[in-house]
This record gives sequence, structure tokens and C-alpha cells, in this order.
Amino acid sequence: MNLFGLIASVLYFKSAQKLKKVPIISNFPPILIAGIAVILTLELLHIDFNTYNESAKYLKFLLIPSTIALGYPVYKNIELLKKNKRIIYSAFFLATIIAVVLTYTFARICHCNIDIIESMLPKSVTAPIAIEISKSLGGIPELTACVVVLTGVFGAMFGHKILKAVKVKSDVAIGLAIGAASHIIGTSKCVEIKNEKQVVMASVALVIVGILTAVVAPLFLFLIR
Repeated sequence: MNLFGLIASVLYFKSAQKLKKVPIISNFPPILIAGIAVILTLELLHIDFNTYNESAKYLKFLLIPSTIALGYPVYKNIELLKKNKRIIYSAFFLATIIAVVLTYTFARICHCNIDIIESMLPKSVTAPIAIEISKSLGGIPELTACVVVLTGVFGAMFGHKILKAVKVKSDVAIGLAIGAASHIIGTSKCVEIKNEKQVVMASVALVIVGILTAVVAPLFLFLIR
């Protein structure tokens, strides 16, 4: 059994987590550093991506359980959700519509082919859901996965800074924005700064927005065709 991909991915990610203590790269998410390290390794050792992917496939099974695990802080804070339910419902709906419409608009401005657009529409959704949405739309799952990661990395690196710049101070609003726009990678930043309210809101947002996108994206494409 070839376990190179599995072992390399885990080692690089754990090493990237330790590098968070280095000031220069402390703002970079571990998944970005680990991803770059994997790409460089494959290039330097002339290892085919399919070979790596086949040996790292076991990690894919952990994506859904890791997403579900975020439900624990949500369970502990049911009252917080009840208190803000009206804001939450409207935020989920608006976030989904805006993400789908803006992605389609900018893709059209850039003259992207329809299969590229279909691959990019679920960019703000966590990977397990986004890939399935892409497949149902006729997109390219590999491209979707790439765009999803880049979106999450951008949110993790700049999400809090952007919200601070526009004077957003509510932890509820910050969590909803981060989770809805940059899914689980952005949510990991909320976990990192140990803000439980943000973690709760971001966790709920990444799941519900993912479900809504699975409904809204196909409907949107159907209406504009």
C-alpha cells in the first residue's frame, strides 16, 4: 500500500502549524503552506499527481467528519442561535444569492466558459458539498476544489482584517460573514483566535449556506438560460 501522499500531507500540515510561531508567516493558514510544500515535492521528485492523490485519498474521508465536529460548539450555544435567528436566516439567504450572482457576473465579464462558471459557483461552500454541487452542475470538480481552497485561504488571511476595516464589531456578524464567505478554512481562523461566538456562527453558516447553494445555484443557472 502506497502511503506517501497520506504521510507527506500530515507531516507537512503539522510542520506548517508549528511554523505559525514564526512572525513572517504567522498570517498564512497551515493548509496553504502545506499545499505549496506538497506541490514542490511532487515537482522536485517528478511524482505524478494521480499517484499522490491515490495515496492521500484516505484523508478525504475525514473532510465530512471534521465538518460535523464543528457542530459541538453549536450544540452548546443553542440559545445564542435562537436569540439571533432572524438575523441568521436573512444573512444565510443574502450570502448565498450574492455569492452565486457575483461569481457568475465576474466570470461572464472575464469571458469564462460555462463549465468554468459551473465549477466556480460553489466557491464559498465547504469542499465536500462544493464538489458535489459542481458535479451536479456539470462543472470540473478538481477546479472547484482549487477555487474553494483559495477562497477559504483568502478569507482566513484577510476576512477579519476587512471586517475590522469596515467597522464590523459584532462577533455574531463576523462569524456569519466568515463562515458564509470562506467556509471551514475561514472558520478555522475563528477557532484559532478562540472566539466561541464566531466559531458557532461560522460553523452554522458554512453548513446552511452550503445547503442553500445546492438549491440556488442550479435554479439560478436554469433561470438565466
